[in-house]
Amino acid sequence: MRTMGKILGITAAIVLIAACDPVPPKEVAVHTDPVPVAETFPEVGEIVQASWVEERMGTSEGRVAAPGPSDLRLSAVVKLRREAVAKVLADYKCQAGSPAVPEPLKGLFPAGMKWLSCELPTTTKSRTAFVVEGSEQAFLRSTTM
Repeated sequence: MRTMGKILGITAAIVLIAACDPVPPKEVAVHTDPVPVAETFPEVGEIVQASWVEERMGTSEGRVAAPGPSDLRLSAVVKLRREAVAKVLADYKCQAGSPAVPEPLKGLFPAGMKWLSCELPTTTKSRTAFVVEGSEQAFLRSTTM
């Protein structure tokens, strides 16, 4: 009976450890395929060029996360067609505001520009487009809810 209890305890521990997510990697990969960004932001029109990262939110560094759904944030530095920026500015309420750019994208983010923050309609994600009037540059961010 004592052996059976030990076996059940060890089995339960193994199942719990196996169910936990691995520790997230320290470095976030920068992707350049524009398709996932375009699928998340169809309102902005054609994305000519994109560099983006996806980060898992809410996990403490060095701590193993419990299994279950995760909140993800997609951040992208993109080049749009000029008419796309004008359409975003015309279709959505925009106000002055600069984005918080993840470290892996900071070298690609154009500095010294007057950014406008435009809230896009919420889907299963909260989505914001940061654009510069008269420019092709944009910064797009979505967060799962």
